[in-house]
Formats: sequence, C-alpha cells, structure tokens
Amino acid sequence: ANNWFGILSPLSKMAIAATLVYFPIMINTLRGLTQVEPSALELMRSYAAAPSTVTREVRIPNALPFFLTGLKIATTLSLIGAVVGEYFGGLTATLGRVVVAAASSLRFDVTWAAILVVSLMGIALYLGVVLLERLLIPWHASLRGDQPA
Repeated sequence: ANNWFGILSPLSKMAIAATLVYFPIMINTLRGLTQVEPSALELMRSYAAAPSTVTREVRIPNALPFFLTGLKIATTLSLIGAVVGEYFGGLTATLGRVVVAAASSLRFDVTWAAILVVSLMGIALYLGVVLLERLLIPWHASLRGDQPA
C-alpha cells in the first residue's frame, strides 16, 4: 500500500489499517445477520412481516453482538496496521518510526515507551468499544452473565 499511495502519504497507512479491519467486521456482521434462530424467523413469518421488518426487528439486533465483537478485534488490528505501516516509511514523528529509530540506535527506553503508548491506545480503544457494547446491547446474555453452560 505504501507504493500505491506514496511513502509519506497518510493514505497508505489508512489503506493498511482499513484492509486489516474490513475482514473481522464483515465476517462477524454477516455471521450475525445470517445465524438467526429459526424460531424467530418463523414467528415473524407467522406475523406476515415484511422482509424489511424482519431485518430491522430480528436480524440487526441479532447481528449487533457479532458486529461489536468484530469491532473489538478491529480496533487493535487498526493500531497494529498503522504502526507497522509507519515502520516502512513516514514522517519521523510517528510512533512506528520512533520505535524503529530508537531500536536501531539502542535506545530501548524510548522504544519501550513508544510501545507502551501504542498499547495504552489499544486498551483505550478496546474499552471504548466495550462501553459502546454496554450501551447498545444491555439485553445480551454476554453482558448479563447468564450464558448457558
């Protein structure tokens, strides 16, 4: 991606991050939209519900936990993609370049500090998605603690 958009362009880092986050979100969302309990679909059919109503009332609520799980995975992958994309080119003020420059000059304190900053950013993003999950799907069994064994 760096060759397509240019080494110093932020678009190359965005392309790497977008490529990494696309698949976990897409696969999890599709799984949530398609793995609906047959009894729920049967109930909606018995109500003669329109396909748009089935999607809105059954499929989307079923897909939300799957989507948010994919988003949790994607937040950490996006950071990994952005930092690794910065390793191979970019401005000197980016975390990826700081890690490479500090490690090559044996300044491991700076290297570990940059890694700590990226780790804290990843934790903050993950916790943000967890908070979003608690706000969007408080009814889900994974948040109530009554999952079947």
